[in-house]
Formats: sequence, structure tokens, C-alpha cells
Amino acid sequence: MASQDTPMLSSSASSHRLPTVSASQALQNIQQRGARAISTGLAQLNRILGPRGPPGRSTEGGLVRGKVTEVYGPSGVGKTAFGIQATVNVLCDGLHVVWVDAAAPLVPERFHNVLSVCARVKVQDSGAKASSLPKLSSDELQSRFHHYASPTLAHLLALFVRPPSSFPPPNTGLIVIDSLTTLFDNAYPRQADDRNLRNKSDQARWVAGRKFAVMNELISALARVAAMHDIALLLTCQPITRFRAASTAFLVPAISSAEWESGVSTRLVLFRDWVPGQGKWNDADTDRLRNARFVGVIKANGVTLVEEGAVGNVVPFVIETSGLCDINIAAVNIAPPIVSPAQERPPKRRFTEIEDSENEDPGSDELYGWVEDDEVAAEGLLIDEEALAEHRNTAEARTNV
Repeated sequence: MASQDTPMLSSSASSHRLPTVSASQALQNIQQRGARAISTGLAQLNRILGPRGPPGRSTEGGLVRGKVTEVYGPSGVGKTAFGIQATVNVLCDGLHVVWVDAAAPLVPERFHNVLSVCARVKVQDSGAKASSLPKLSSDELQSRFHHYASPTLAHLLALFVRPPSSFPPPNTGLIVIDSLTTLFDNAYPRQADDRNLRNKSDQARWVAGRKFAVMNELISALARVAAMHDIALLLTCQPITRFRAASTAFLVPAISSAEWESGVSTRLVLFRDWVPGQGKWNDADTDRLRNARFVGVIKANGVTLVEEGAVGNVVPFVIETSGLCDINIAAVNIAPPIVSPAQERPPKRRFTEIEDSENEDPGSDELYGWVEDDEVAAEGLLIDEEALAEHRNTAEARTNV
């Protein structure tokens, strides 16, 4: 770690006062910083995440700089692709990006495909002459991308709690920590006895308490780095299943606590288990929905929008080789799968309440659906009792003779 010298403070009488900045100068500084939000690559989602600006002035939405955004969802739903799209958007705007791998390493091919497409789109959408455009070469864009690998939770804590003087790099606009839940699961593995508080040993109780302490310390460090350096910090996490009495199961973030909740400004959930609802659908729309993913806005700009287990405003999208793409399907035309509510089991009856007819021989005909005078459309299933008795009597008479 590089050491950072602390400047000596002046002993003048005015040294205890902070430098004052006029309102006009502060507004000018904010405008010089550029966009306050980083595009997610989805226009519909950017509009939902856009903060409320002054009257008559539109504000760009997306991942807010200086805040922490959490994206959670099951494996394979597109969390890493979501982070790649935001990373490429920041790189094409001329800023630096820090990517921290907490589990599987980032696939370079996926990143390069999205980066090359975004660079061409930036040049085409600018509307300026080619001579006046900055040359967006692949090497220059990749030089702004800083890739880290965090094998353990301790490495990640050391990077953010006691960061070196060179971290984060200057002019950084985004930090992505991919699959943060993996580090917590490896450091504090879940045991079968953890659900029962009575069976916990003193060591298990200490580990559980230490986990929450580390969790709170990490979110405080992440929020501090994001605010001090005006960086949008994106976390991708795995979910866990939570059950409620007489209700269906639903997914919630695997990392949760009161302090973690206050440190996360925006929370999004990704999923892909919705089906076409009302409306007229053709084969093409059905195929698109079959490959579509959905992002729900749980929390935006520090305000929780829905209750636990809900998905909030839903934005459909697809993942192409070139990145994330919007699809024109209204959220009202998408319905979740119908799940029948859990039915309570009827109480057991007492022995005196059981009727005598229910205590018949288990091998009786009525128990198996065979009753008298039933016509069975199969040969050999019915036996003539009278003919069988007459045959037996004739055989016994011949034997006596």
C-alpha cells in the first residue's frame, strides 16, 4: 500500500473555518461534473430511476453517482450483463471504471462485444464530423477499465475500509462488485442448526454477530467511498427464499440488515419467470417474452416503493450480444404465474367422530370401487358365483360315487 502524507494545518486564527462557496459557484461545479446519473442502457428504467428535478427541467435517470445501487436475482438472470452494460456506458463517456470480481471472473469476450458496439453508437449519435470526434480506440477504452479480483471477504474489506492512495483511480465514475454474496457465504457458511436459536453454541452465536458487524462495516465503507469520490457503486447479489405462514415463497436479498438497508439507495430485482397476460399475442411476441428478462424497481433514491416480496414497476428487456435492449411490451400486459394459495389442513377427527361404516374391511369391494351389479367392459373380470357353486357340487357328487 502506498502511504499518503497528511498536510500540516496552519495555525492561523481562520484555520478552523471551512472554505465558503457561493451558491452560483456550487451550481457551476455541479454542472461541470457532468451527468449525475449513469445510464443503465434501458430507457424505460432510466425514466423510472430519474430523480425529480426543478419544474420545467428534465433530469437524466439511471445509477446515481455518490450512491450505492444493489441488483439481486437468481443465477443466470443477467446481473453480470447489467453491470457490463453500465460499465461500457461509463467508459464511452470518458470516465474510468473499477470492476471487482468476487466469484467467477469476468468473461473478456462478452465485455469486448458490448464495448465495440457502444463505441460505434457513440460516434454515430454525436452528429459531429469525424475529424472533430475523439478517437475511441479499443485500447484507450480498456485503459480506463481497472479489473480487480477479491478472493476473500477480508481482501474486499481491506480495499474499501483502508484503501490505498491510488484507489479509486482519478476520474472514476463507476465501481462494480460482482457477486458480493459469494464472499459472505464463503466467510460465514450457513449451517443447518443456524435456524434454531436454542441449538446454537456460543461459538455459533459469536460468528453470527460478527457477520452482521462486518456487513455493517462494509456498507458504511462502500457508501463513504461512493459519496467522497462522487462514484456510482453497483453491487450484484444472490437472493434467498423466505417463507411466510399460509403464503407462498418469495425471493429477498441474501444480505440484509437495518444498516445495510439504509446504506443502499436503489435496489433492483432481476427475474424471468413471468408469462404473457392480457392482450392479443402472436407467435413473435410469445417468443420474445420467452427470452425476455424483467427488472423490478424495489427502491429508488432512498425511497422504498413496494413491500417485501413485491417487484414494483417492471421493465422488460432482452440480452443481446451487443448488450441490453428494451422491448416494447407494457408491464400491464405481463402477468405473474398464477399460484394457488396454500390450503390449511383440516383438523384431525377424534376416534368417536369416525362412523362405523368407515371401519370396514380394507379389502372390500366398495373401498376399491367394485360394487354389486357393476358392468365391467372387460372379459373375464366378472365371476358367476352360482355357476361356480353348481360346479363344486357336481364334483363332490362324483367323488362320493
